[in-house]
Amino acid sequence: MRITPVLLALLMACGGGSPARDVPSEGISDSPHEAPSGSRPPATAAGSRPPVYAGTFYPADPGVLASMVDSLLDSASSSLRGSRAVAGVVPHAGYVYSGATAADLFGSLRGMDIDVVVLVGPSHRTSFNGFSVFQGTSCLTPLGEVPVDTDMAGRLLESHPSAAFTPRAHEAEHCLEVQLPFLQRSLDPGFRIVPVLVGSADAGELEFMAELILAEAFERRVLVLASCDLSHYPPLEMATRVDSATVSAILAGDPEGFLSSTSEESLPEGVDTFACGRLPVALAMYYSRFFPGTSAEVLSMTTSAEFSGDDERVVGYASILFFSEEPDPSEWMVSETSSDLLLELARGSVEAAVAGGAFDLPSELPDELTVPRGAFVTLKSGGMLRGCIGSIRPSGPLAETVVRMARSAALEDPRFPPVSPAELDGISFEVSVLTPLQMLEDPDRVRVGTDGLLIIGPGGRSGVLLPQVPVEQGWNREDFLEGVCIKAGLSPNAYTGDVLLYRFQAQVIDEYGEDRRQR
Repeated sequence: MRITPVLLALLMACGGGSPARDVPSEGISDSPHEAPSGSRPPATAAGSRPPVYAGTFYPADPGVLASMVDSLLDSASSSLRGSRAVAGVVPHAGYVYSGATAADLFGSLRGMDIDVVVLVGPSHRTSFNGFSVFQGTSCLTPLGEVPVDTDMAGRLLESHPSAAFTPRAHEAEHCLEVQLPFLQRSLDPGFRIVPVLVGSADAGELEFMAELILAEAFERRVLVLASCDLSHYPPLEMATRVDSATVSAILAGDPEGFLSSTSEESLPEGVDTFACGRLPVALAMYYSRFFPGTSAEVLSMTTSAEFSGDDERVVGYASILFFSEEPDPSEWMVSETSSDLLLELARGSVEAAVAGGAFDLPSELPDELTVPRGAFVTLKSGGMLRGCIGSIRPSGPLAETVVRMARSAALEDPRFPPVSPAELDGISFEVSVLTPLQMLEDPDRVRVGTDGLLIIGPGGRSGVLLPQVPVEQGWNREDFLEGVCIKAGLSPNAYTGDVLLYRFQAQVIDEYGEDRRQR
């Protein structure tokens, strides 16, 4: 569902929160909504965004700010340590309101070696469609400069059809700025950020942005943080009930279900919004869903009533972390047992398709086969290609993808007639389970026999070749690059021009166990 301009107006007044824990409050407004006086320096594409809300949402004095944040982190109630964290949800009101709740999340990340933090938040004051990816070089706080990963920010903007840079949205927005001092005092030095604001976006747009972020997480640590407050302005009893339901929907790990249950149509009377950052939260959920063995845990929940004493108009807050058993995408491999099952599913799907029937997945599957992954299914007869169809994007759970691609390879590959019942005994199966896409800026880094290639050229023309193709064809690197260009309908040397080039690897599984290595 898209957020309407009317709802955006309602979300402009966002704040409240929990009390700070015996920390100084000099330089902080009692109102988490209060904007700073005076003009706001612009956030330009070529420079740094200034600390617009220093002195209102948090102290402007560097010493006071550092002392306050450190005290909050030292008092954080969570004993968890986020070494396996891949995403999180954190509130964004003034520190005297929600600072303690936010500190429970950042305290869990203390000392972590994170390369990039993607900060995703709602646009409270500027209406736009899609995403605004900040294109400046850094964001400033009283504690110093936080550098932006300008390369990653540029790629996200260029790669997502709904992404742009809307400077005025970032100039006036507090929801990302208030996270920066916590990052500066909790993470090891050297991290960079990518600030992203979300206007209106549907589920497909959110999922694709999460997929593009995942492409950046190969061989480096990327953390996605969704900036979000919960219910706005109901009485305390209703806020407690509504926030519990919202958090339960987040913990369920189903972003589509979360978006449905928190839609504007589902709002009870007296509640302005379930979560002002519901779209950023859904993006974080999509991102975490790509990881095997993902779980989520609530670190703390609070309301503004705990600080203000006002039980009649309450804002809710929660800090949540998403963990993965395998937080490094470069190490993802399907187990031997699941590999055997994928081959069984591929064969069963083709046999059912050729017989004109449907194929049902088993009622229970290993967790690793329920994670969204791209996959290709190749059919061979007498050692010759008989069909090959796949999805390079992680468009659904791996087991479902293999079943669908196997059926398509048997019946819908335009290069071949449909497989007949008489051919089934002579058909062999090969399943290629794909790693996440990785942006490739230097074509000289292509590894023949290890990397597959995806190229996207002008007008969206695209082509893909699996890692085994250049080996089977006896190609060198240049042949491989030219081949994927030709596959996309581009000139052979198009890879040297204005195109997007991605690489990926494949765990190739065949029926005879000849190759189950990750290529």
